[in-house]
Amino acid sequence: MQMTKRPASRRLLSAVGTLAVSAATMLAGGGAASAAPASASATVGIQDATLGRTCVGPALNRKLAFTITSTTGVPAGSTWKFTVSITSWMGLQVSSDSSYVPSASGTTQQVDLSAPSGIPAGVTVTLTPTNYLVPVSGSNTLTLSGYGGSTSVSLNNSNRPC
Repeated sequence: MQMTKRPASRRLLSAVGTLAVSAATMLAGGGAASAAPASASATVGIQDATLGRTCVGPALNRKLAFTITSTTGVPAGSTWKFTVSITSWMGLQVSSDSSYVPSASGTTQQVDLSAPSGIPAGVTVTLTPTNYLVPVSGSNTLTLSGYGGSTSVSLNNSNRPC
């Protein structure tokens, strides 16, 4: 019995050793190759999302809004921050026209936004912030930043984009 077990265990160890060497060789040769596309695709994804600004609402009551658009889609879990340079008197809110990026409330200076299930290719999501200050002097800079980069607009009593 012992004679059959020893050669079998040696064959098993030999096979395990061969597999380990093969796996190490594959990882050493393929590890660098598989890492490059991951970072390259992340760079491409960031370039494919576009953050912009628009105006929404009726002619006499136009409001500033931000847009998120992508021709190839935005991955699930992508995030954005809406911030203001002058603290608001109450919590900021961002209303969304799409369930892909749900509406959210935040602090007096920031609102965190996300796309839990992603945004399909070709869809534009419009985000309308409220409760921010438009100062008589100086300016308040509103910024949307995150996946796709950043876009900002400065507002004051004499400079309103809408």
